[in-house]
Amino acid sequence: MMNFLSIAASALWILGLALLLAALSWSYWVVQTERLRWGEILRRPGVRRILGIALALFCAGLAATEARIWARALWGVLAVLWIVQGWWPRKEKQ
Repeated sequence: MMNFLSIAASALWILGLALLLAALSWSYWVVQTERLRWGEILRRPGVRRILGIALALFCAGLAATEARIWARALWGVLAVLWIVQGWWPRKEKQ
């Protein structure tokens, strides 16, 4: 029998993948309608934040479902790095 924490942890990484798919789908639509390149749309701060949050949710969900301590710590570090990468100010080339 599954407990509530196991279901919540699995829902976390599934939510992360769903958000990632939605963000990439929306980005593809923008690329097609505005005739942009993928790199241009992926450099936008809003898109970077959403992708960072989605990947952090995915990593956090996998950390919550992991039994080994070292793997749990690794997934946790990756989740934090995705959040930092998504929110870190980026200098654009002139």
